[in-house]
Parts: sequence; C-alpha cells; structure tokens
Amino acid sequence: MEHLSFLVDILVLLSAAVVFVYLSRRLRTSPVLGYLVAGILVGPQVFGLIDTVEDKRPLAELGVVFLLFSIGLELSFRRLASMRVEVFGLGSAQVLVTGTVLTGILWALGVNLTAAAVIGFGISLSSTAMVLQVLSERGELSSRMGRTAFSILLLQDIAIVPLLALLPLLGGAQGGATDWTAVGISVATAVGALAAILLVGRYLLQPLFKAVAGLRTQEVFIAIILLSVLGTAWATEQVGLSMTLGAFLAGLMLAETEFRHQIEVDIRPFQGLLMGLFFMTIGMSLELKFVGEHILAVVGLTAALLVLKAAIIFALVRWLMGLTTTLSLRVGLILAQGGEFALVLVAVAVRDDLVPNSVSQLMLAVVTLSMAATPFLAILGRWLGTRLERSMAIGLAALEQENLDLVDHVVIAGFGRSGQTIARIAETHRIPYVVLDLNPARVEEGRSRGLPIFYGDASRPELLWGVGIDRARAFVSSIDEDPAKVTQLVGLLHRRLPEIKILVRARDATHAAALQRAGAEAAVPDVLVSSLHLARSMVTAFDLPPTDMADLIAEFQKERA
Repeated sequence: MEHLSFLVDILVLLSAAVVFVYLSRRLRTSPVLGYLVAGILVGPQVFGLIDTVEDKRPLAELGVVFLLFSIGLELSFRRLASMRVEVFGLGSAQVLVTGTVLTGILWALGVNLTAAAVIGFGISLSSTAMVLQVLSERGELSSRMGRTAFSILLLQDIAIVPLLALLPLLGGAQGGATDWTAVGISVATAVGALAAILLVGRYLLQPLFKAVAGLRTQEVFIAIILLSVLGTAWATEQVGLSMTLGAFLAGLMLAETEFRHQIEVDIRPFQGLLMGLFFMTIGMSLELKFVGEHILAVVGLTAALLVLKAAIIFALVRWLMGLTTTLSLRVGLILAQGGEFALVLVAVAVRDDLVPNSVSQLMLAVVTLSMAATPFLAILGRWLGTRLERSMAIGLAALEQENLDLVDHVVIAGFGRSGQTIARIAETHRIPYVVLDLNPARVEEGRSRGLPIFYGDASRPELLWGVGIDRARAFVSSIDEDPAKVTQLVGLLHRRLPEIKILVRARDATHAAALQRAGAEAAVPDVLVSSLHLARSMVTAFDLPPTDMADLIAEFQKERA
C-alpha cells in the first residue's frame, strides 16, 4: 500500500508542523526554526518517522518557487528597472568578491582549486527562502534594508545559471578538453528562451487572465494561476535556468495587472504550506551523526563563514550604496548564511567528481547550520543596530553643556536635503543654528565637517530643551515623520514657547492647515514648493517681473482656506 505510506508521511509532516510552529510562536521565535526542528526530529536521523527525504524534495522545492512568484507580484518591471544599480551593481559585486575571497581561502587551506572555486562561489550565495521568509515575518520586505537584501538575493538567483554552466568547464579543465562551443550554445539558448518566455508571458498572460476572470469561477482562476507559475518555472528549467527565476518572472509579468491582489490572496496557502515542507526537508537532510563526529569543524567553519561573509557584504553595501552603518550591518548579517543554491551547485559538482563526497557532507552541515542561524542573525542585526545608534547619541547632560551658550538660534529638525539647505542659508546670514537628526551616517559626516549636528529624535521634548529650544528664536522642521506626531509636537512647542517662530514642512495641504491650527507660523507642503518654483520660472521665461515666493505661498494658502 504505497499510497497509504505516502499519506502517513503527509500526516506526520502536518502534525509536526502544527506542533513545532505553535511552540515557536509561543516562544516568540521564527516559525522557520520550528520547521527545521520538526524536520530533524521526524527525519531518519532521530525518530525515523520519515525514512526517505528525496521523494519529498521536489514537492518541497515548489515552496521556493511560489515564494519567488509572490515576490515578483510585489514588484514590476518598472520597479525592477529602478533597482538595476542594486541588483546588477551591488549584487554582482557581492557574488564576485565573496566567491573570490572564499575560493582563495579554501585553496590556501589545501583544497584543490576546482573544488575551492565550486564551494567558494556556492556559499557566496545566500538562502533566498530563509531571508525572505524572515523579512516577511518581521514586516521588513519593503524597508530600505529589505529592498537592498532582496536586490542581492535576486542577482544570486540569476548567478546560479552561469555558475552551473561553468561546471562543465571545470570538469574539462580537470579531464582535458573543454567543449567551448557546446557551452556557448547552451548559454545562447538560455538567453533566447528567456526572451521568448518574457514576450509570450507579456502578451499572453493578461488576455488569458481576463478571459478566465470573466467566467467568475474561482477554481478555474486558481488553476490558471498554478498553470502560470508552474508552466513558467518548468520552461525556464528546460533551458538550464532555475525554476525560481521562472516563477519570479511570472510574478513580474502579472504585477502590473488588475488581478495582482486576488492572485496574492489565492496563492498564499500554497506558498505557506510548501515553504514549511521545504524547511522540514532541510532539517531531515542534516546528518546528525556526521555533525557529531566533526562538531568542532562544523561549528568553527560555520562561525567563520558567517563572520567573513557578513563583513564583506557590510563593506560592499556601505561603500557602493552609501547606506548607513546600521543598515549595512543588518544587511550583512541577514545575508551571511549559505543557501539552497549552494547545495544544488555542490550536488552537481559531486556527481561530476569535482568535489569529494566527504567535503560535500561537511559543506551540507555548515550551510544547513548557517541557514538555521538566519532568524538569530536578524535579531542580532537589529540589536546591534540599536546599540550603534544609541552609542552615537550624546548624553542629555553633555548635550545641554555643549549648547549652553546658544541664544537666538535656530533649531533644525532633520538634515536631509531641506535641512541642509536651511543650514547653508543660516550660515550665509550668520544665524547660529543646531541640528538634530536620526540618520547616523549624516550625523557622522556632518560632525566630521565641524557642523553643529547631533544624533537625536527631534520629536522628543527633552532633546529639544537640551539644544536650547527655550532660548531659540525659531524651530524649523523638515522631518518626514507621521503627520499626527509632527502636529502634536508643534502644538506642544506653541503652548510651552508661544514666542518662538515655528516653521514646518508639511506632507500636503491638509497637513499644512492642521499644523497652522496647532500653532505653526508657516507650514509649507512639499508639492506646493516645487510647483510654485516652477510657476515662478515660467513667469520669468516670459520676461515678466519675477513674483515673490512669499506672496505666491500666501496667495495659494488664502485660496485653499
């Protein structure tokens, strides 16, 4: 009764998932860890409730396919084009630099160059499934840190294609001849097929979905979703590309259609269950006996991998993208692990006798352990980032002491483009000023130039009093905070210090009106300023007398009242 055996396996997996994910939620840890622990316990290494892993792996890998499809839905070709610097610049640099450094270290340790290159570039790839799952759980996929991490992961998913194509070259280098023509043909075929998939998908998928949606039958609609995801994944795999890349392209092609939100809702149950199965198969694949026999080597190599990879990614993100030290550190830590593509690459290399089986087992243990550490790396990154930001914040007593002599000055909240312009104008007119900003990089750069800028939240009254707000002539806010929070701060300052001039950048005309009711002397919406500057330039272009900006703003606000 083979079908009953398969049913028993499914029941075991579902039971383990329910129990351990429930426990992980109660313990306030990532469900990914619950899935991993469940896989280890029910697998052949511990209780042996499931004795074969390989027949579950193809189904489990569909979890990553659906995950990448969902990510593609959240993007679009337009947004992807806007991320080209992060994807192709930062992502390419990460794979090349990390892979080269790791290859060099392994070669220096005595691993032959071919195996060192396969392993080095293999573990330069992070775990797309782990990282995106953790970012999604923490609500950070759309944050600056999340977008940067995703850009690197996307390039890594693309990079697996040339890396797999290069394996025959390495085999040829060991065995003698290399068929360059065959490799060139396979690469050209992959590129051509990718272009064909994009064209067909772009001009076929939307009309197809419109036709199916017109039937108003949910079963058929879900079927066409599954057909789109799995069909594109299958097509890309047939030409040597990864299934995940095909699923991501399918998501991109549907991202700009009116069906996107309904697709997201319908696909979520499939994604969640299959992702859980994927992580459980990772846990079941871990050979605990091998890990126990080589525990020191596994732990030492895992720690070395995490530290080295995090350091390289931190440096690249900080240098190439100019992100803050805090964000660069968090990106480096959350991408420090090895990933599922490393396991694929090494499996192929073992099959082609490029990497010894003993080395591959050690790498499997290191990569799996590093993947299991991902939720903890995310927590560590946030904790270290908070500590780093606090270390840059000057103490309240020291802040008061340093600004003790300031009188009739301007307190500037925020040192973005608007804040920097205000500060330059204040310097030009010899108006004393002090700045509060929450961006550590801007604070560090400003203080290196000798500017009176301090790390701190300008919405906190005690910090404002620390920079002498009670002795200041004006308070200028250019921060892009929650409108209600800014309005509340303006009301507080107006009540406590009725003589101070309060000038605020507003989010829109409605927010500007609320700020003026709260006590702001001037509240200028972002859009208004740029529009009026354009209008004044238009008047000047017709050789008419220039219009005063203050008169324009006053007239506009009078009309809006």
